[in-house]
Amino acid sequence: MSYLTPDKRPVGYSLTKKRAAKGYRREELARFGRIPSHKIALLGLLLRYAFIEKSIVVVTEGLGPQPFHGCVVILVNQHSASAAEMLAAFAQENHLAPIVGTKTPGRLLSGGAFKVGHGFILGLPTAGFLTWQGTMLEGKGVDPDHSVELSYEALIEGRDTQMEKAIEVVREL
Repeated sequence: MSYLTPDKRPVGYSLTKKRAAKGYRREELARFGRIPSHKIALLGLLLRYAFIEKSIVVVTEGLGPQPFHGCVVILVNQHSASAAEMLAAFAQENHLAPIVGTKTPGRLLSGGAFKVGHGFILGLPTAGFLTWQGTMLEGKGVDPDHSVELSYEALIEGRDTQMEKAIEVVREL
């Protein structure tokens, strides 16, 4: 997401049930604004976020202007889940890139995995994600700006209808 915009910009925020019930101001939540470039720095990240309330704001890094800004199209479909939906929603809300393809599945919850014995692991949702404008993507997904179904007949012919539309859209930018 940081590559789509030159400035630091809020992407959205995760929100736990506890924080939602207690009340919050999104501007006052803890901020996550940089992915470490070295693996050793992940330890600091773990220590910083492991023991705090899991409701956090995600912010872009502010990498400055890029030559490709304004020339990006994002392809999505029913397999574009989780972080891919976060990216598509961020681009769409901020008018950073047109979205081409089919609606995303709406599968974007933070979760925790817990060992329950006998080799089984139980996964439970721990927080929902909302875009900065307050849209909950879980169960809703992202509707593309240019809806194009993938044609299996075209694929057999060696053509990708969604990619063709994305190229058409990017040429119009």
